[in-house]
Amino acid sequence: MVSNEYEDYSDTVLYDVFYEAGTMLGGWLVAAKREALARGNIAAVTEYEAEHIAMLDERDDVGVFDRVAQIAKIEQWHVRCAELDAQKVLVAS
Repeated sequence: MVSNEYEDYSDTVLYDVFYEAGTMLGGWLVAAKREALARGNIAAVTEYEAEHIAMLDERDDVGVFDRVAQIAKIEQWHVRCAELDAQKVLVAS
């Protein structure tokens, strides 16, 4: 068992949290891409789109029972969402 804040989560719940962390980051990246497009910053649009696709591929590569990888991605993706939030990316509520 992995020792951290997710230790008591069942495999099913942890996978759901992992998957939703990716979904949340995907939403931030789509919002950032839309803002970049509105500003006419095509380079940023391309970067955000590539990051989104890479995140989806990473999520697909993590095994259903690979708790260590799931937790690592949850933490990584939460940090990235916070970075986008700090950049004042507007996400529709």
